[in-house]
Amino acid sequence: MVLRKKPTSFDARRLWRVACLCIFGCTADAYAAHPLISEDTGTQGAGRFELELGNTWSRSGGDRAYEFGPQLSYGILPNLDGIVRPTLLVLRTSGEGSTATTARGTGDSAVDVKWRFYEAGSLSLATRAGIGAPTGSAARGLGAGKATYHVLGVASVDAAPLALHGNLGYTRAAADPSKRRDLYHVSTAGVMKVEEAWQLLLYDIAVDTNADRSRSVAPGILRVGVIYTVREGCDIDFGYQARLNHAAPARVLLAGLTVRW
Repeated sequence: MVLRKKPTSFDARRLWRVACLCIFGCTADAYAAHPLISEDTGTQGAGRFELELGNTWSRSGGDRAYEFGPQLSYGILPNLDGIVRPTLLVLRTSGEGSTATTARGTGDSAVDVKWRFYEAGSLSLATRAGIGAPTGSAARGLGAGKATYHVLGVASVDAAPLALHGNLGYTRAAADPSKRRDLYHVSTAGVMKVEEAWQLLLYDIAVDTNADRSRSVAPGILRVGVIYTVREGCDIDFGYQARLNHAAPARVLLAGLTVRW
């Protein structure tokens, strides 16, 4: 009699945990101008478009994740934008042979509006809110399986050449016994313009509620980066993220292209 090894089941829950840790460790990460985590109060202007092509490579232990997040913004009014952001994911869990798992495909999408409702001197205030549409397969670990809802409060101070941003956010996640439903986010960033073509992300610090109910430590991260204007209406950017505690992914690299017209 030959004993056959039982096939390893597809661990969708572990893959989704990898996605949450490596890609969505900061709930506002998907909503800020690349490569920032912290959102600013800027809008496109009526009739104007902006397309961000953001790439994120994350690693935590032996688990790895890649996200391609194209974000299209349209200026409905001078101070009001409509935003759509789908995602493509590649998730790999650690393990050898049959214990390793890989999933790739469409992830969940964000459909948002951003409204700058206050301006006085160098200070401006805005809010961004919307729905996380369940376009990713929950069975394959690529999505939450149900719609989520989020709102973000934003404050920006323009002290040229320095710009300061602060965010406070809330996400109502999909019901899951293993995950928290009420997720909070706080972040702050400083960006300095150097000459005409360069912007330096001096710091971007964020802390988020840990979505995993079995873990109490809130992930904390620090991100730095650079934005270079190739020509008017076209930017490229690079960023690096380090963790402030072991609840956050060990290393994140970012690169993107942004065009406006």
